[in-house]
Amino acid sequence: MKQAELLLSSASLSVLIKEVLARHASFRFMAIGFSMSPFILNEDVITLSASSRQQIRLGEIVAFTRTCQKSLAIHRVVGIRKNLYLIKGDNVPCFDGLFPKENILGVVTAIERKNKQVHLSLGRERIIIALLSRYRLIPFLSRTWFILGLHKLHLGRLFERIHYLKNS
Repeated sequence: MKQAELLLSSASLSVLIKEVLARHASFRFMAIGFSMSPFILNEDVITLSASSRQQIRLGEIVAFTRTCQKSLAIHRVVGIRKNLYLIKGDNVPCFDGLFPKENILGVVTAIERKNKQVHLSLGRERIIIALLSRYRLIPFLSRTWFILGLHKLHLGRLFERIHYLKNS
């Protein structure tokens, strides 16, 4: 059975997300665009949750509203200055800017691609990814990754094999 699609404007989606997260529920929707590639791809399903911590952490992927455009984006926190968060898409050259926590609607807690969970970029590796993104290295590394054919490797299996060989 095919699921029904509901198309909303960025402003309407922001209001809906805010309302759902205020009730301590998670919000799932399909990502549109390539600004977070290769970690979130077009048509990946992402889950947002309200941040349970006082402070958003470096490398977390957040849903936020851009003040001047009143538009919604899902990008990574690549720096923290006092109570402001420097936010940037992994696959774009420009920073979105510094935003207060009030602009952050929620934190990405899950990513699904073709009905399978994607774990890379939500764990501790998020800090390294944030630094690579901040210095605009993700697009270069992503192209190199595909040229070498490494995108065909399943990283989880690769790490399991390395662990197995190390312990043999």
